[in-house]
Amino acid sequence: MRILFVNTGPWGTGSFTSIKGLTKELLKLGHEVKIFFPDANYESTDKNEYYSNQDLYHIWKFPIKTEIANLPTFPLMITDPHPRNPNAITFKELTDQQLHVYQDELRKQLSKVITSFKPDIIECHHIWYASWILAQMGMDFIVTAHHSDQLGFRYDNRIQSKAIASAEKAKKIIAISELVKHEVMRLYHVDQDKIIITANGYDRDIFRVISVDRKELLKKLAIDLPENAKIVNFAGKISRTKGFDTLLQANKLIDPKLNIHFIVMGSGDIQQICSKLDKDSYSLDNMHFVGHQTPEIVADIHNISLLSVMPSRSEGFGIASLEAMGCGLPMIFSRCGGPEKFSVGKDIEVGSAEQLAQGIMDILKMSADEYRKLRNQAIKAAEKFSMSAITQQHLEIYDSIL
Repeated sequence: MRILFVNTGPWGTGSFTSIKGLTKELLKLGHEVKIFFPDANYESTDKNEYYSNQDLYHIWKFPIKTEIANLPTFPLMITDPHPRNPNAITFKELTDQQLHVYQDELRKQLSKVITSFKPDIIECHHIWYASWILAQMGMDFIVTAHHSDQLGFRYDNRIQSKAIASAEKAKKIIAISELVKHEVMRLYHVDQDKIIITANGYDRDIFRVISVDRKELLKKLAIDLPENAKIVNFAGKISRTKGFDTLLQANKLIDPKLNIHFIVMGSGDIQQICSKLDKDSYSLDNMHFVGHQTPEIVADIHNISLLSVMPSRSEGFGIASLEAMGCGLPMIFSRCGGPEKFSVGKDIEVGSAEQLAQGIMDILKMSADEYRKLRNQAIKAAEKFSMSAITQQHLEIYDSIL
């Protein structure tokens, strides 16, 4: 079978992580895969992996310049930062001329890759412009809703009629959680029989318990920590959506005697977060920012940490929680629609800095036996979401529409 995945953006987000995991399993099973995505050629340590593999990746390259308008980089659905897009603008900010160019060029690129690859199945991630264009082209396709596209639907009025039309034309809609299924039904007026809930999985080859030299890794990351420091990590965009402001406020409330240090993995402008907070309400002490990292480095950081936090205001699923749990980490997670369905650790109210701080301190004060039991529970819970099982579910959907 020949499967074409279409994504709204490049690597560095949950949707692309999901596509990459599916691709790895599909290739093992002997299927042929092509992944289509836009990118602005931004330099990064992992760029060569994608630009040197044209057989697998079809990259729609930005910037785009035409007589009508210019697009310096690919636009985003919502205002949250993207690690491949430091100078990002949203679709909502595009002029009518820029949006016209985007749609026209996207149609040309999709036509090109479909003609050359000749897919049996097209799985489009996000109910967005690409799925609408596929519908306009008369193509059969499946579309996966990730929640970020539903946030974008509410944020940007111009997409709404197109998104509804593409949801109607899709053969099946995959929702990554019960929350997303209900969003899809409500926003796009789709019958529930058309929607299949298929959770995200994680790469167990990468996110697993391994021995990592803490001293060497910290040196590599240019982090200087006391030997007895307790490491807690955050893996996600530095944004209000991911609740990073709540983490900064919680940090102000943590007992300094516990010697807790945070390693923050993700893109975003910390100053934008701080500028909207009272200067006396938060703390940057013991916060170590390492930016966007490759999955392998993220797994290494998990393996020298004691705990990971996900204080999000909104999550369709929460794949970062699975990845941390696969490495044996308990979680502090907010009840925001996704991670509370499978995460192990402590759940908190959205936006509660007090509960987040107390949860962190409670887990780090556990006895060795209590912590070990919680750690084992996290590993076992994560194992239920193996990518091989998720891939089989996608294959069943493909077979049902061919």
